Amino acid sequence: MIKNDITIRVAGRAGDGSLTTADILSKVFKNLGLWLVTYKDFPSNIRGLPTNITLRANEKRIYYGRKDKLDYLLAFDRKNVELHIDDVIENGVIIYDNSNEELTGELIRKDIYYYYIPLQSIAKNQLGLEVIKNIISVGAIVYLLGIDYERAKNIIYEHFLKTKGQKIADKNLEAFNVGYNYAKENIKKQDNYIVEEVEEKIRTYFIMGNEALAFGAIAGGCRFYASYPITPASEVLEILSEELPKYGGVVVQAEDEIASINFALGAGYAGVRAMTGTSGPGMSLKTETLGLAVMNETPIVIYLSQRAGPSTGLPTKVEQSDIYHAIFGGHGDAPRIVIAPGNVKEMFEFAIIAFNLAEKYQTPVILLADQVLAQNKYTIPIEEINIKDIKIERGKALTQEELNEMISRGEKYLRYKITQDGISPRTIPGMEGGIFTANSNEHEEDGYTTEDPKKRSQMLEKRIRKIYQTARNSNDLPEDLIFGEGDVGLIGFGFTYGPIMESMERLEKENIKVKFLQIRTLWPLDKEKINSFIDSCYKVIVVEQNAQGQFSNVIKMNYSNHEKIESLRKYDGRGFTPGDIVEKVKEVILQEAKEV
Repeated sequence: MIKNDITIRVAGRAGDGSLTTADILSKVFKNLGLWLVTYKDFPSNIRGLPTNITLRANEKRIYYGRKDKLDYLLAFDRKNVELHIDDVIENGVIIYDNSNEELTGELIRKDIYYYYIPLQSIAKNQLGLEVIKNIISVGAIVYLLGIDYERAKNIIYEHFLKTKGQKIADKNLEAFNVGYNYAKENIKKQDNYIVEEVEEKIRTYFIMGNEALAFGAIAGGCRFYASYPITPASEVLEILSEELPKYGGVVVQAEDEIASINFALGAGYAGVRAMTGTSGPGMSLKTETLGLAVMNETPIVIYLSQRAGPSTGLPTKVEQSDIYHAIFGGHGDAPRIVIAPGNVKEMFEFAIIAFNLAEKYQTPVILLADQVLAQNKYTIPIEEINIKDIKIERGKALTQEELNEMISRGEKYLRYKITQDGISPRTIPGMEGGIFTANSNEHEEDGYTTEDPKKRSQMLEKRIRKIYQTARNSNDLPEDLIFGEGDVGLIGFGFTYGPIMESMERLEKENIKVKFLQIRTLWPLDKEKINSFIDSCYKVIVVEQNAQGQFSNVIKMNYSNHEKIESLRKYDGRGFTPGDIVEKVKEVILQEAKEV
């Protein structure tokens, strides 16, 4: 028997309730003490096109993401069997709704167990509501996996009672019972998968990356958020619009992307910790104001959740193709800080770090994530989200007392004073004696516009120095982490952390040792650590979700021996699996052996 290790994909058409099905199953699995990860793959329209969500559950901690193959496929129609049958593992299961069409030909594999349930017909004829077929399927899956009936029933009832009310809760409970009893009476279980309660359970959150980031922002002192709805960042706007006012904060759904970043910049200028969120198309519109923030040294956090582009692209699919834009986007020399969380815990932590960095270095900070990390859910122990040790660091933000003391010494307040570390003292508008001009022109130390060549050079060098020297040489930026050991190196950032870590475990079982450098600060790069890592390998593979090898090229800009570096690229809108990386590592090792 295969106990407490299962991956289930629920596949239908948008509007079939696939996401709800997985959400209900995840609540059941979590209650049993299992660790969970989801992987959403949904279209950008509201109804009609194929959509699916994959739920992975295990009694051991899952740090990563989806597996290479599926154990169970729940397909609400024939099309979704066609789309996903190749992903089903040998001796896996397909649960098929045969209300309208039977499976034939190549859709019948001899190495798969098939369970046929006319979900739509049962929902229509017995319950008078076709849309409830998804809850019927939950009942069937609970029976097939041997899950305790009473526990599952109570979880489902409480879910709908809390979210939809008594009447809908009763109807869904009826659907669950119908599905459970149908499977019990009509299906002979043939597969080997079972799910039971874990003996030793710990308290966990099951949380989406965007949720973790939103709550991290609140914990980090964010009190103003302005955004225009855009996938895959919209959940942050939705969550903060409900939660931030509870902490004295303000949320603005702006009329467009340009307005939203300008609102946030104004709030940052006024001394409020402010953030705006977007994806690639919105970042294009925000870029001019990002340059303004660099020029007048105003703190602001920009959450950039990447999706497949360019233009509208694939709005609901993953890509890591905004690297050039995040690091170099805009005109002129506009240095900024770019940090990239790799898991849901870091989504929470990096939100806090981003606000401290923005204020300490008086600069835009781009918090770079991606659709897989942003819109999927992950299990994390409650104890790992530690809010007791959070520190709010405002850098050289003067108090009124400090400003008064400066003035009493006969010093004139200079907002853009040239300092050794490149960071100037900062006041908040309204402070007596702290008035200054903040505009988009090059300026003197007091903020007034200048075109003097010497002053221009000094000011530009100041802004560069505080990022590339002061920040880079500090301990403030998230440290890049090294895992494992070996002669083959893997470099990645963002969601690739998960599949890379799991691929290393698989390779270790085959006595193939590799090591992994997780880049957590994309800019400014820790050149010494990256170069040292590459020097210690005979080959380095940069794992990235784009076609041009953007991050590989950024690394090559700072490392001379380009022959050591190659990139594993994927750009079909679907994230890496561990198997993709295992295959590439073996290919590199084989090629090296041939050359030797």
